[in-house]
Amino acid sequence: MKMTPTRGILKRRVLGTFLVLTILLNPAKIFAQSTLDFEWPVHKITPIFKDFIKAYNTNDLKKITAFTTKYYEKDVVKAAAYWPRIFAEYAEITPFIVATEWSNERSLAIWFQGKHTKNWVEITLHMNTDNGKIVGKTVARGYRPSGTLPPYNSISSEAIKTHLKAYLKKLDALDYFSGSVLVAKGDTILFEDAYGDSHKKRGTKNDSITVFNIASTTKTVTAIAIAKLAEQGKLKFTDLLSTYVPEYPKDIANQVSIHHLLTHTSGIELDDYEPFNIANDKARNLEESLQAQLKYIDSLNEGRRNNFKVLNKHDYSNENFTLLGVIIERSSGMSYAEYIEKTIFEPLGMKNSFVDIQKLAKRQNKAVGYTFFDKEDTFIKGIRRENEGVGLYLAPEGGIYSNPRDLYTYFKAINKHTFINRETKELLQKKHVKLFAAKEMSRFYGYGFEVNSIGKATTIGHRGVTIGVGSTFEYYPKEDYYVIVLSNYGAMPGAAVAAHIRDLISPN
Repeated sequence: MKMTPTRGILKRRVLGTFLVLTILLNPAKIFAQSTLDFEWPVHKITPIFKDFIKAYNTNDLKKITAFTTKYYEKDVVKAAAYWPRIFAEYAEITPFIVATEWSNERSLAIWFQGKHTKNWVEITLHMNTDNGKIVGKTVARGYRPSGTLPPYNSISSEAIKTHLKAYLKKLDALDYFSGSVLVAKGDTILFEDAYGDSHKKRGTKNDSITVFNIASTTKTVTAIAIAKLAEQGKLKFTDLLSTYVPEYPKDIANQVSIHHLLTHTSGIELDDYEPFNIANDKARNLEESLQAQLKYIDSLNEGRRNNFKVLNKHDYSNENFTLLGVIIERSSGMSYAEYIEKTIFEPLGMKNSFVDIQKLAKRQNKAVGYTFFDKEDTFIKGIRRENEGVGLYLAPEGGIYSNPRDLYTYFKAINKHTFINRETKELLQKKHVKLFAAKEMSRFYGYGFEVNSIGKATTIGHRGVTIGVGSTFEYYPKEDYYVIVLSNYGAMPGAAVAAHIRDLISPN
């Protein structure tokens, strides 16, 4: 079944997966403990919460529906249908600690950890005035409790291989993860292995050279391509869009610079407008994607077209990187694919990386994405469905295929300044624009790279999401660790593995 998601659906999926709920701005303080040490609080909601966890952990829709029928004030069927979606991400969960700052007389918030996935989720049940019926819930994911967490001490590099081998073998056996994982410290690969099926109908397995769609991790490659052109003196980060795309409306193009495009601060965004999405999905190359933007430019999101002013704050938009791809083509005299191949892939020996869709089509060993979602972004419990949709060309905002070893080689070359110079690397990885910042967590965007902090762990890299695809590409500068997780089971399975590795490297 071929499913090509619209840009609007993908945007909601990205935001739902990686943008943390606003409650993170005041995370609960906790102390080191095991999930086995958890003590349920003396609270009127506790018996209901216990019943909920008992029903949830069965992943039996009849039992979950029985729970929602008994305890939900309204929307019983809708409420029941929601929880199998969370189960698909976390599987069984065990309580860890009460989030006291989000609990009160009519709300109880508890941190849970996946029994097998080891990922963190905070669930809050909100009750009516007599605490008899549930009127709402909050499910916060994408971050973790503050304080010291299991395993409490950073795992040694020598122990990582043994630990991850057992952990991923379990997830594979339970069919919670499919993909490829690499963890390295400096020049030493500590762990590298692949799990699951690359193509279920053919019966082929993922292996060390299987290539995966890396989705928006592609943006780092596009940013590096721009940086190489800057080093060659063919462009400057301060150059205006009008210099390279003179046909773009002048009131926009004379304000927007390459800096704005690289940081998602231009204000050019069209992916909430369905006619644009339809036209863009039909594009066979970057020039046709550009024409789609020009055709629908008057429908810029949030009414930005009238009296356009450059946004100057972060608003994630794939259209920015489409335009960067056009700039690469026009300033280099090559197609985007040709420039990436000749300037990045070939010099670095990335033989298992593809940006040309014709060459990718000839590659047999590539992973097909599998998902529980249909093309309307509706979760359907049961067997994962195949997603073969990769678009009509591999776009600069999210289309490249690669494998962990190639991405490790690429990231290491960036960090060692053997591929770009130190000043360029620092500019790419600089905190140019803030997404959000709180005491326990912050996210900043550089030039095609994200700089994220959770607790004491800081990472540089990027993540990618599309239907049936999830990529995590991270470097821990303090610890000198590289973590690359590519999954063909969608965003959350790979994100869960990467989050658990983060807990191993920096559990506080």
